Amino acid sequence: MTHNIFEYAVIGAGLTGSAAAKYISESTPNTVLIGPSEPKDKKNHKGIYGSHYDEGRITRISDSHYGWSYLAKKSIENYNLIKSESDIDFYEEVGTLSIGTADYINELMETFNKVDYDFSTHENFDLSNTYKYLKFPQNSHFVFESKQAGHISPRKLVEAQKQIFKLNGGTYVNDFVINIKKSNGIFIIKTNNNTTFKAKNILVSTGGFTNFTNILTNDLPTKVRGRTIILGEVKSEYINDLKNYPSFIHKPNESNREYTYCLPAIKYPNGKTYIKIGGSKHFTHINTYQEAINWFKGKINSIEIEAITNELNMIYDQNLFNSYHSDTCVTTWTQTTYPIIDEVEDNLFVSVGGNGSAAKSSDYIGQISANFITHGKWDTNLDRNLFTLSSNQFIG
Repeated sequence: MTHNIFEYAVIGAGLTGSAAAKYISESTPNTVLIGPSEPKDKKNHKGIYGSHYDEGRITRISDSHYGWSYLAKKSIENYNLIKSESDIDFYEEVGTLSIGTADYINELMETFNKVDYDFSTHENFDLSNTYKYLKFPQNSHFVFESKQAGHISPRKLVEAQKQIFKLNGGTYVNDFVINIKKSNGIFIIKTNNNTTFKAKNILVSTGGFTNFTNILTNDLPTKVRGRTIILGEVKSEYINDLKNYPSFIHKPNESNREYTYCLPAIKYPNGKTYIKIGGSKHFTHINTYQEAINWFKGKINSIEIEAITNELNMIYDQNLFNSYHSDTCVTTWTQTTYPIIDEVEDNLFVSVGGNGSAAKSSDYIGQISANFITHGKWDTNLDRNLFTLSSNQFIG
């Protein structure tokens, strides 16, 4: 057992937890961040997993929902500062294309009236000649953001946030929590490696594993979805062109097409370069700890693989690729489609529920979580009711 009593313990060192710990430690270095690092052997790993073990997530300001657009803009505005303070480069400003039906674009325009950003549209941007390898249905409408948009490496962003946290004087523990008890107003936190920590306040930010590890007295009203992505390995002669392509979100009108998101050519740790695509129509419900473990290890068959591979080959010519690979992650959903950021018992707080949209916005989600736990303050530009536990109680 460590004898030091931390003022704050942040449990979960993923995108939101690492950001929140960074902001808390700016004023209170006596903070501990507990969460496992990425396993070297994913398929034989015996602990929990994180969904940030990836090199590509779309970043953009445009969104159909004001709150997510606002969270994204506030986070993106901090990207350069995070890079300079950590000396870790995690962001590529290649732009993002939102393309599909007129209704979809009208939704984005409604949000633009509240959160402004620079963009071009199908009316003034020559998409087919600028990006000759992209093939979308004729008469598609689109918004193209060339600035403050593109993609981030969630893996590198987490490392950047943890690095700044440690530079602030915070204590990082590479482990995961298996039990929380309270004695005389102090939390007793036990980890998988049988180490015990004490803290006066706790923020739990453990994503899809929150309800599966039984560290909270009561489960949060969230749903966990297993998601599949396809990685198309790009042939070497096309890499230099395709790495400068935009990320895109495609919401087609045709009933036989898939609603997908796609990243441009990105180099992965194995030295190969992939275009990544994922869908939004199909998912697998994850209901237990073992199901989550099996999902990350690829032991559960996915119903998405064929559909999104076909969609990739309709947008990018299949001759651009050497091969295709699949990978998995999970997303955590709430009733309001915003994270639950709340105090669930005295001095025990949660920030859980990315709803498939949080990676790009995680820095500011971490900041508002930190402000709430340390000072009880809230950004009044965001509807507090959307983020409370009570507003999310009746998830279907």
